[in-house]
Amino acid sequence: MFGDVSPIPAPTLRAMPDDNLDAVRERIRQIDIDLIARAAERLALVKQVGDIKRRLNLPTVDYAHEHAVLARARAAAIEHRLDPRIAEDLLARLIRASVGAQEDDRLRFSGAGAGKCAVIVGGAGRMGRWIAQFLSAQGFATGALDPAGTAEENAWARGALASADLVVMAASPGVTAHLYTEWTASPPRGVVVDIASIKTPLLEPIRALQRGGCCVGSIHPMFGPSVALLRDADVVVCDTGDARAMAMVEQLFTPTTARIVRMPLADHDRAMADLLSLAHATAIAFAVALPATQQPVRSTTFRALESLAAAVVRESPDVYYEIQAKNPYSAQAVERLRDALSRLVSAISNHDSAAFARLLEEGKSRSSQSATS
Repeated sequence: MFGDVSPIPAPTLRAMPDDNLDAVRERIRQIDIDLIARAAERLALVKQVGDIKRRLNLPTVDYAHEHAVLARARAAAIEHRLDPRIAEDLLARLIRASVGAQEDDRLRFSGAGAGKCAVIVGGAGRMGRWIAQFLSAQGFATGALDPAGTAEENAWARGALASADLVVMAASPGVTAHLYTEWTASPPRGVVVDIASIKTPLLEPIRALQRGGCCVGSIHPMFGPSVALLRDADVVVCDTGDARAMAMVEQLFTPTTARIVRMPLADHDRAMADLLSLAHATAIAFAVALPATQQPVRSTTFRALESLAAAVVRESPDVYYEIQAKNPYSAQAVERLRDALSRLVSAISNHDSAAFARLLEEGKSRSSQSATS
């Protein structure tokens, strides 16, 4: 997948006097430049591999070959007395860059949006801008319809809305539901698709818009706007009963390395209560429970949880409130969190080591199932 690139030969280190610091640093500088040059050469070869794969209609990612590349890196590291983890990390980063380059090329060459136009409602937001960039890469002419956008772009988007090939709703579920109701009498002629994190407020508006003759789809990209590479990212495609809409939105993500997961529209929010509501509530609760003053040291576990919590609480309160309050299944998920914390407090307060061990065993079982599913 990544080209047959010969391994970088081990550098021949010239003996230098122990006190010749500048000379040693100069040699290190030369090696650094050589490493960067070889990495650039590798990525250029990878683009050739991508071109060949595209012509042969082969997938971007070949996991078996990736495994072989990493195994080869570990073996070479051992041979050269280098920590295998360093070699594996280096190659893993190069692989991610390689997949990203091939994915970008596939998007450009897919031509899914060639000669087509897309309007992104709520396109001035972070996810709206991501969608605009994603569609532009496939050849769509894009414009944002958003109060926070420019007057010129809004004027273009309003003029294009009725005849656009694709209308992406990147606004809140409440705004999306309101607009769907407004459009029922005279819907857009193209495919209309929302990217909302919750679908319950949209169920009836979607049906009403469909009854008005509109082609309506519904997806949920399970990642945020900071994601540049869709490798291993999930995109939920909800079944709205409209085959044309589903086919179009799936076609948009087919050139990428994202995993397309089909799900009945009515089942979406039940799943998101576990995947979003529970996860967000846990992170928010941890952030709120942090001490007012920082400790001078941090454990590995603390750093990981603090980083996760910080990422969650930086997001829009309005969006995250909707995820909790507008999803009818959220309360059940958050109640499970409260129950789990109550059981933990009880085990500690009662000095019940057996109950504490049972909690860890139960958590191990559940987290293991999630990790392997």
